Amino acid sequence: MQKKDENTTLEIKKTEDNAIPPADNVNAGDTERKRVNRNALISIVICAIITATFFLGFFVRGCTFGKKEFKASEIIGIINDTSIYYDGLSADDVGRLFGDALKGNDRYARYYSPAEYGKMLSESAGNYSGVGIGLTADGGIGKVYNNSPAYRAGVKEGDFLAEGVFKGETEFTSFDVKTEELCAEDPTVTRLKVISAFFGAFSVGDAIRIKVVRGEDELEFTFNIENYIVSYVEYYDNGGALLFSTENGEFKGRATAETNMAELPDDTAYIKLYEFEGGAAEQFGAAMDYLESRGKSKLILDLRDNGGGSVKVLLEIASHLINDNDKTSIKVMDVQEKTVKTHFSTSKNNFHACLKEISVIADSNTASASECLIGALIDYGGANFGGALFSSNMLVLTDFIESRGYYSTYGKGIMQTTYQLASGGAFTLTTAEIFWPRTRVCVQDVGIKTNNPKNQVDDEFATARAVEILHPATN
Repeated sequence: MQKKDENTTLEIKKTEDNAIPPADNVNAGDTERKRVNRNALISIVICAIITATFFLGFFVRGCTFGKKEFKASEIIGIINDTSIYYDGLSADDVGRLFGDALKGNDRYARYYSPAEYGKMLSESAGNYSGVGIGLTADGGIGKVYNNSPAYRAGVKEGDFLAEGVFKGETEFTSFDVKTEELCAEDPTVTRLKVISAFFGAFSVGDAIRIKVVRGEDELEFTFNIENYIVSYVEYYDNGGALLFSTENGEFKGRATAETNMAELPDDTAYIKLYEFEGGAAEQFGAAMDYLESRGKSKLILDLRDNGGGSVKVLLEIASHLINDNDKTSIKVMDVQEKTVKTHFSTSKNNFHACLKEISVIADSNTASASECLIGALIDYGGANFGGALFSSNMLVLTDFIESRGYYSTYGKGIMQTTYQLASGGAFTLTTAEIFWPRTRVCVQDVGIKTNNPKNQVDDEFATARAVEILHPATN
């Protein structure tokens, strides 16, 4: 929706929980810019930080007392005013200053430049460009995006990047050697910077050659920089799989007789859900249709490393797992802002009556929308609702959190709102608390626990434990 700040004529584009709106052109009006000297600019920056600090106290309290959204819009108005009315101080300068200032009270606060915001919009829709590799701090491979060029080439998470053929060259060069050479000239150069620059030098269509170390083996890969659509869902049972990929320029789900889940019982399916973004809802719906066509009645839902995403996608996915008892929709969560705002699943009844029981696997990176979904499943998991059976005793957890002294999920029970700035950039700020639909639980900094010690296992045993939960006779 659009909200107009009382102090400016600029429109602020707003969306909730990373469901980012398309960027709109904002008319800054015809007001003549004032000119200031360098000292005045410094004063402006200091005043901006002081103003931000003045409002910071309202941010945490605003979650409970309903004032956070109002204060957020005031701060966005200040950023817009400052960047418009003073020459020499760019919108990026102002945005980053406020971003740094707000971090102290809102760890989720973030400023996006226009380019970063545009990229985020595209990626939120599932559209990526690159090779599909996420780097760790030491330049290793921490993530490989499904359906990306690196994924299709066979690169795996945990591989260690050893060498690459730099653009314009023909021979492999060690990333360690390259880092040492550059660091001799500039001590701030790190291995991560060198590898990031290596990938950044290539454009769409260019071929990249790398060598990785995997265990005792050194492997070589060649693939192209591409525009690709991320696959957020994988389905498996003991006789096949449904995977989403691009083939001949077409992205869709493709069934295969191959599976890596041969240990699953005949009535059980396994779905891995990576994020609540892009086409995840459509992909999840297709996987559930495939589950029903395969005659499965039990589901293992793997939410490990799923940090959440869009509320809209969450509501759509929830509609497949929770029975609405012939009502138009069911409550998935409440959001406490100025007033309580209730979010319902889609009006279309997507629930699959064949689904009788669910077990969920989660870890310390399972957060936000994932925790909302688990909460809704717990609240509606009893026999009284005529849906699939689920409870916290059917939740498998794989991470012990030292600071809490127990196994749990991440514990993110707050919601962010993204505000578009006049510059075309954006700010993400925390604006609300999230509560489960019936029990009114908020998991912020607490996470979701299970009372069954048998459900606290290492990653490698998680699927087997979920099978035991759904088939207690095998205990």
